[in-house]
Order: sequence, then C-alpha cells, then structure tokens
Amino acid sequence: MIRAWIVFLFVFFVLFPKIKAFGQNKDERSLLKQLKESKSVSQRVEILNDLNVLYRTKNLSKQKWIISNLTQEKGGNISKSNLDLINLNLLEEFLANGNLSDLKIGFDDNFNNVNFRDANLTNRYAALRVEFAYLFDKGDYLKFAKKALEGAKKSRKNAVISDAYINLSKAFSYRNSRDSALLSGQLATEFAYRSSSKIKLALSLRNQAKLLLYFGKNNDAVVKILEFLQVAKETENELLISLANIELGFVLLEAENYTSASIFFKRAKQIGQTVLDDFQLTLLNVGQILCESNQGNMQLAKELLSKIKTKSSIKKSDEIRGLLYYVKGIISESESDWEESIRFQRKAIIQFESLKDGQKIGLANQHITKCQLKLKKYIEAEKSVFESIKNKDRLTPNVSNDNYRLLADIYESTNKLKEAYDYQKLYLENERKLTISKDAVAINELTESNLREEREKLIQDQNVSIEKDRKEKERLQVQRTRNLLIAIIISVIFILGFIIMTLRNKQIRLQKEQKEAEMSQALLRTQMNPHFIFNAMSVIQSYIFTHTPEKSSRFLVNFSKLMRLILENSPKEFIPLELEEEILEKYLNTQKSRFEDRFEFELQFDNDLISKKSMVPPMITQPFVENAIEHGQLHTVESGKIIISARQRDNMLEIIVLDNGIGRVNSAKTKKIKAHKSMAIDLTAERIQILNRKYRSNGNLTIEDNDPLTGRGTKVTILLPLKFE
Repeated sequence: MIRAWIVFLFVFFVLFPKIKAFGQNKDERSLLKQLKESKSVSQRVEILNDLNVLYRTKNLSKQKWIISNLTQEKGGNISKSNLDLINLNLLEEFLANGNLSDLKIGFDDNFNNVNFRDANLTNRYAALRVEFAYLFDKGDYLKFAKKALEGAKKSRKNAVISDAYINLSKAFSYRNSRDSALLSGQLATEFAYRSSSKIKLALSLRNQAKLLLYFGKNNDAVVKILEFLQVAKETENELLISLANIELGFVLLEAENYTSASIFFKRAKQIGQTVLDDFQLTLLNVGQILCESNQGNMQLAKELLSKIKTKSSIKKSDEIRGLLYYVKGIISESESDWEESIRFQRKAIIQFESLKDGQKIGLANQHITKCQLKLKKYIEAEKSVFESIKNKDRLTPNVSNDNYRLLADIYESTNKLKEAYDYQKLYLENERKLTISKDAVAINELTESNLREEREKLIQDQNVSIEKDRKEKERLQVQRTRNLLIAIIISVIFILGFIIMTLRNKQIRLQKEQKEAEMSQALLRTQMNPHFIFNAMSVIQSYIFTHTPEKSSRFLVNFSKLMRLILENSPKEFIPLELEEEILEKYLNTQKSRFEDRFEFELQFDNDLISKKSMVPPMITQPFVENAIEHGQLHTVESGKIIISARQRDNMLEIIVLDNGIGRVNSAKTKKIKAHKSMAIDLTAERIQILNRKYRSNGNLTIEDNDPLTGRGTKVTILLPLKFE
C-alpha cells in the first residue's frame, strides 16, 4: 500500500505538470515560440506541420506563410522522414487549392510509397492517396482508405478513426456506392462525438453534408450544414462558420434562391475576411457573381468579376480557372456574344474534366447548347446537349430536365417533329413529377429559419447587460469545468495507480506460475529420460551381443546427439521449429531402431514456418509421441506409422500427432497403461494455459480417436500461439 502511494505521489507531482504542459503545447502561441527557439531542421519541420494542422481549421490565410517556410526547409539538407512530412503538407495544399498539375508532379516524383508511423499522418496520407488515385486513375483508392482505417482502429483514438471513416466515405462516393458512403460518413460523425473534439465533429458533419449533396439529397444536406454551422458557432471558430455559410450559399444557388444565397455569401465574406485564403475568397466572389447574373444584374456581375485578383496561387487552380471561365461564359451569353460564350465554356469544361466534376461539365455543356441554338448550329447543339445528358446523375433534376426541352427545340428547328414531340412530352411529364420545387421550398424554409435566428441573436447581443451576464456565466462555467477536470484527472491518476499495481501483481503471479510449470515440465523430462536411457542401453547391449558393432555405433551416435539436444534446449521457453523437428527425428529414429524398424514415421513441418523462424516450446510433443509408440503399440500393428505435422491455422501454430496404433480403448485394457502414472498430459495442458495468459492466445490440447468407428489410432492436436524469432 505504501508503494502504491509513492507511485501516486510521483505521478501527481512529477508527471502531472508534464501532462498539463503537453495539453497546451499545440496552441498557436506556444508553437510560434517553439519555432522561434528551435535550432534543428527536424524540430522546425515538425512545429511547422503542427501549425499547418492548426491553421487548417482556424485560419487558412496563415497557411501561405507556413507553406512558404516548409518550401524553404525542403531546399536544405534534411532527413527522409522530414522530407516526407514537408511533401505531405505541400501536396495537401495543392489539392485544397485545386492545383492538380503540381499535385501530380509531387506524387510522381516523391510520394508514391511513403510510410508514416503516426496514425494522424497515415490518415492524411491516405486522404491524399484516395484523391490522387481517383483524379488520375492511379491505383485502388478504396484499398488505400480501408488500409488506413485498419491502422486507425489499432490506435484506438476516436478522432483518428473519425478521419479514417471520412476518407473511406469519399472513396465509396467516388465509386458511386451511395449506401456505403453515407454509412461511413455517419460512422465518422459517431466517432467524432466520442472524441469530444468539437472541431472533429464539425468537420465530420461537413463531410456528411458534402456526401448528401453529391448523391442529390439536398434537403438532408442542408440539415447537416446547419448542424455543422451550429457546432462551429459553439467553438467560436470564424473559419468554420465562414465555410458553413459558403456551403449554404451554394446550396441555395442550386435551389434558385439567389437572394438568400447572396446573403450567406456576404456573411461568409464578412466573418471570414481575415481567416479565409485566396482560394475560398475567390470561390465566394464566384458565388456572388452567379447570384447577380441569375438575377439579371449583369453589370454588377461584371464589376465583381473585374475585382477578382488572379494571384499566382489561384492561377494554378483548375477549379478556380474553370469557375472563372464558366462565369465569363454566362456573362458573354447575356451579351449575346454566343461564340465567345462557347469558347469560355469549353475552356471551363477542360478544367472540370480534370476534376471529374460531372455537375459542372453538364451545366457548361448546357450553356454551350443554348448558344449553338442561337447560332443555328443544330448538329453541334445536339452533340453538346447529349454531352450534358451524360452527366445527368450529377445534375439537379430541374437542370437535367432542361436538356430534354433543349432537345425538343433542336428537333423542332430541324423539322424532326416526332423526336421534338417525344422530348417535349418527356420534358412536360418530368416537370409534373419533379419534387425539386418542394425541396427548394424546404431548403428555403430551413435557411430562412437560420437567418431569423441570426437576426434575433444580433438584437440580443446589442443588449449590454445580457452580454455581460452571459460572459460571467461563461467564466463561472469555465471555472467549474476546470475544477471538474482537475478532479477527474486526480481520480484517473488514482485509478491508474491501482491498475498499475494490480497488473504488476498479476504479472508477478503469472511469472511464478510459469516457473512452476516449467519446473514441473523439467521434472517430467527427468522422469522420462532414465526410462528412455535404460531402453536405449538395452538396445545397444542387444547389438553388442549379436555382434553388430556398426548398428551399435550408429545407434549410439544418434542417441548421444539426441541427448545433447535435449539437455541443451530443455530449459528454454521457446526453440526454433526447425530444431524441434531435428529433435523429433532423432528421437523417432532411436525408437525405431529400438523396435527393429517395426513402425514408420513421417514429419510434415510447413517449410514457410521454418523459413520464417517460427518458435515452439521445446519437446511439447514428446510425451504424445512416446505414448503413441509405447501405449499405441505401433511395433505390434501391421504397417504401424506415426505422422507429426506442423502448420499455421487462424494465426496459431497447429501441431498434430497422428498414429494408427491400437487406440485409446484397447490401450486402457493393458496392464502397462494401468500402471502408468505420467502427468504428461496435465502438465502440457497447464503449460499451454500459461502461454495463453502470457500471450493472450487461445491455445488448447485435444485428444481423440483417429478412426471413431473402430477406435483405432489416436489423434493429438496442439494449438499454440504463433511466435517468430
């Protein structure tokens, strides 16, 4: 008990301050201070990586500085592990900004086969591999995601498992496996809840929303985005709040509620001005341009387009370039510059194809079709509209149905009246069936409700006294939380101390039991050896009397080698399977000579196990081999034979001793077995149980008749933990 208190006091006064410090060393101020004081390249790279992870969920605008510093470190003399960590961060940035050309170069040059020991880094690498394999058809992206999930589960960290399920959900979505993708997304959120990290929860909800949007479940997606927004507000995370508003804006844009979409875009810009990067700000501006152009405010749309600054980082983004070409095409179309609009939309399609974005490809082709109709290029228009129809699974139902109306217009203009009638009929039938308007109403109601809540909150926030009261409550809550946390930590330390002492006592007891079993086994062998030696001496004496010195010599050499092997290896816990095979071979040859070759034996040891240096407890099979020969009376049976095999089964080592002797029932009738008081079977079974406890395995010993109908022969099966040298 005194020792337990000493352990507790050591943990509390020595380790607790370190535990507390470890919990704080990931905040921005601490990391920046460490970066300033760092003296080695390795330290700087790791700190910059931690800062990049932090900024990715708090301030995207600061990532540019991190990426610049990491690029500088890459130019120096650094280790392979540090270079891999730098490349991981750089390639993540390329992917986030839609810079596919640099992403492909980076992967092909440096990043095809990389192994990270840390589970978080492994997840990040798997996320990159999934996206890269999908975009460039380079490998099985689903395999990468599943492998990362296996590693994440071994870590037993809920946050890590949540990230792995997010990767898996994306991989399933790229395969159009809707149910598997949505289930994986749901599991990611469940593990995020268990992780107690609000950031992880927000990101998993955001992922669920994207999955639902991808599979056309816009109504459910809005619910998830609003949940994402609520969690982001609880964390007071300006970046996540801004991203949630951007995504709401684009959903409303699809629902043709341009007024509300514009409100969310403006709100995202206002909140995230200092935390969004160039990519997200440009995406915001594109959203606002689409809102204004769809409302007929072309002059304002053109002004917003002229204000977009195409910085170097944006120029490399396939997604941004595609969107800018797309909005330029729409503006040109509004000005009746059909040829220019077609030119821009085709440029946009090239970018969207590299991203495999079927929705945007379909929309761009639809605009091309409208322009070609105006130019009376009906053959080209027909081809373009069918290109749009190819992507109908990615288009919203009303946009997809517009393609049928365009086909009707094309065939009417080319005097193909039957085809025109068929497509016009199809268009009208779908128009009546479409529920998109209902979805749009539901989406609008959900977002309008959110806007009302925001306005009410704004009014409440203007009340100074309520604000002060709220802050005071928060302060008290933080204090209570801190006190509760301290109490929990102290309790956990007490519990850990108790568990450590319990485990230590259990380990000591287990070691004691193991030693006792090993001593018992050794005692068994000492009891066996005199009897075996006596029989061997009798054989040698017989050879001498019959004047066969050659046989005596061979027998004696084999016997002496056998005894040396037994004496040298008996005290060991494990010996190589190959050595066990050698001992058994010499033992059986000795017994065979003793009985004048009146039985045969065969050893069937798996060569793969031997080459992999599989280990086995010494002479674990000897008692059963001896029983097979002595009590099975193999020398009296016609074609007597014993077969010993060793192979791998279900991650266990399976050893089988099989003979065709007289069997257990007949053997029990003999005086020899009645007088035999060997404890070999009980001791071996106990030895296996100790190995089970030590190595957490399910080893066992079973003895049965080889032929249940006749009762002839015996089969002994020994299952042991699979262990390698």
